Amino acid sequence: EEDLKTIQSMVRWIDPKIEDGTPLYPGYLSICDYNKLPRFLQFREARLESYLSLKLTGMRQVGKNTLKNYIQKAFGMYELERFDSFEQYEEHMIACAQHMGWKISHLYEALKVIEIWQQDEEFGRQMLCGPHAIRLRKVNSLEGRWEEGYEKVPYFVLDGKSPEEAQSEGRLFEVTTDELEGVVHGGKQSKMITGTTQIWYVVLADCLLYQTDDEKLIPVLIRLENKNDGEPQTWWTPPKPGTTQDDPEYLQWLLAKMYFRSADLNRYSLCAHFCRAHAVGESFGVSAYRNLPNAHPILRLLQPHIQGIVPVNVQARNIVFAPEEGGFSMFLAAGDETRTVFEHYFKRFTYEELSFPNCVERRGVKDIPGYLHRDDMLESWGLIESYITEMVDLAYPADEDVVKDEEIQNFAREIAECGFRRFENNAGFPKTLLSKEKLVEYLTCIVFNFSFYHASVNFQGFTISFAPNAPTQMRMAPPAQDEKITMERILDSLPVGESAYLGYNVGYNLGQFSPIE
Repeated sequence: EEDLKTIQSMVRWIDPKIEDGTPLYPGYLSICDYNKLPRFLQFREARLESYLSLKLTGMRQVGKNTLKNYIQKAFGMYELERFDSFEQYEEHMIACAQHMGWKISHLYEALKVIEIWQQDEEFGRQMLCGPHAIRLRKVNSLEGRWEEGYEKVPYFVLDGKSPEEAQSEGRLFEVTTDELEGVVHGGKQSKMITGTTQIWYVVLADCLLYQTDDEKLIPVLIRLENKNDGEPQTWWTPPKPGTTQDDPEYLQWLLAKMYFRSADLNRYSLCAHFCRAHAVGESFGVSAYRNLPNAHPILRLLQPHIQGIVPVNVQARNIVFAPEEGGFSMFLAAGDETRTVFEHYFKRFTYEELSFPNCVERRGVKDIPGYLHRDDMLESWGLIESYITEMVDLAYPADEDVVKDEEIQNFAREIAECGFRRFENNAGFPKTLLSKEKLVEYLTCIVFNFSFYHASVNFQGFTISFAPNAPTQMRMAPPAQDEKITMERILDSLPVGESAYLGYNVGYNLGQFSPIE
């Protein structure tokens, strides 16, 4: 008990007075300097050295680019690193990888995507099996979001069906980016990165997808809305079969997909990855260290999963919370307003989201074919649940033993009352655990979120990061409905070389294992 009190004096929740009045966010550790963390919360030396090496290598290249831009501008020699074709983007990505010494195997996986990224089937595959695959959900009604545009969907992309027929058969799905609502355009750090002041457009983008007769998932309608500039929403559909790649009809659909993918990448990076995997996880880690003694069997079970989350987040908060100077603002269009995006995500977040089987049921994607992400995650959930059930059976002979364990009850109570204090109804987190079954469910949610979920959103970033496939920002406003799209218009909209490099660098570094893993 004395040891636990000592740890509680070192591991404290952030002061509520500091939290109140700030955008909604889970409770976190009060210490904001990594070097002031207790030794048991810091990284092991090998992992820290690996992290610092990756960070230094990437930032050194950013520094070189910035210095080069300033020198060239001073002597009137500056030229924006703009590309004239998708092939030049590919050559640039390969050159970045070779210059930085990135692993050939990682580059090879990215090059496989580059070969097919323009295809609608590949677009759908990334929605099913990419790092943001948890967002897909069945369309239960064509009213509301889709009612002004669904009639524009051509029958040839729906196997001859009408949109109403496709929806009634349960074959229409959607991915939306509502968390970007009210987020202003970015680019405040663009001059430092690229040498010129740019606007990085934050656009609301939604995509309607169809499950074909041959069990493929393809996009059939994209809605774009540039609310920041007061522009009306626009609707985009696939070109007719046989349309050539230089036809304006093909190019307008390609550009619409780029705007959607850019919005989805911003939402995925800030919400699916940072908010869900990092911010939520820290609350579990802080409460575990504060309430479970070192010899407690549940801490022993959780320790391998929670051991890195606190130091990672302490470092990350110094990057992502810095207004207009944060790391995300260096390459993401929405990066200047991360806290606004976080708040939008957390207003919708609940404990139920952590249960993957419930999530699958709620999104209506239980039966969609080819959803390998769902299949792998459900199998992983079952393995974790089985393991945790055995561990709980060893530690607690009966339900009453769970109820009598004050330490495990305090662990759950602090997560609800301190971790999610400002959330409505504590985001649905239980304050007590009254049975072995509920404890197993609770711990499975935590361990799954730390392990398989986090891995699924973390390790594919570089594979899909080819700038035309997943633009971190778009430099021109989305097209007007009647605008004739050219390849020049598309290339002028995409990130320049320096920004593309940052996207590759972040995706690659996040996907690396430390030497001790």
